[in-house]
Amino acid sequence: MPGVTVTCPHCQNKLKLKSPDLLGKKVRCKSCETPFVLKADGKKKSKPAPDDFDDDFGDYDDSAMERVRRARKRKGNSGIKKNTPAASNKTEKTKQKAENKLPLPLLIAGCVLGVLFTGGLGYFMYSMGSSVNAGQAASKVEVPQKFAKFAPEVGDIGAEYPEGWKVENGGGQGGVQSWAKFISPDEEITISIRGNLAGSALGSAGLAMNPGTDDDEIEPPVVGIHQLMKRKFEDDYSNYEELGNYTLLKTKMGDACKSIFTTKSLLGGKQKGYRVTLLTGRVQFNLICLCDEAAFDQMRPAFDHVVNTVYEK
Repeated sequence: MPGVTVTCPHCQNKLKLKSPDLLGKKVRCKSCETPFVLKADGKKKSKPAPDDFDDDFGDYDDSAMERVRRARKRKGNSGIKKNTPAASNKTEKTKQKAENKLPLPLLIAGCVLGVLFTGGLGYFMYSMGSSVNAGQAASKVEVPQKFAKFAPEVGDIGAEYPEGWKVENGGGQGGVQSWAKFISPDEEITISIRGNLAGSALGSAGLAMNPGTDDDEIEPPVVGIHQLMKRKFEDDYSNYEELGNYTLLKTKMGDACKSIFTTKSLLGGKQKGYRVTLLTGRVQFNLICLCDEAAFDQMRPAFDHVVNTVYEK
């Protein structure tokens, strides 16, 4: 079956789906990371004109109906059968067939057992296939060993990213917040950073509400922002779920908060990654590291390296 093509309404990036069953689902654009609902490109086919349908019945006249009624009447009159030896033998055979049939409860029980057996076998095969696919995903991942510097002329952020990965970035002027995205060669692993002025304003408000308070008695403002941002990601990602509690970090930007989460990919597979909230005195950044669940443990050192090297320009 040919694939279905959809277009992001925000950046016009085109994406080819492997199955039309994905239409109508809400996803994030790989290019601009903006959520949108999957809709197929192209126009709908027009319905046939009602006149064509009506014409099919125009030639069905009353005389044809009359012939059908006469044929049914003749068939009814000839339906009386005489009690012949052949008819008696046929009746006996019919009785024997009825006696040989299985009772209805046994038949139903057999069908139920068959369905249960088939379902159990299918689930076993699916589980085995999932395990094999997970093992293959973990074995083929290329863990980055070298990193390159990302320092665009325009923008508020810099970092080190895996060498050889594709880089996309923008913003930093005209009121648009800086953003950057690093994509693995097979496009299965992504690391993205995006600025958020609203989060920074909330963090500054948190500092103003606690003047002169002992730092050991309160949590850093980044913790509150991190918890608020969780609601946004629950809306943007399919089946978003965080594992365990958050972790406080010290980075080049200052205090940061990190959580591990799982979600579903566009094609239904399970993904795992980091959600990191970084807060400066001017801008708040959200950093997302995401890969196949089976490859997460291998990619964690590379993810940690990027998180620890992000800085505000």
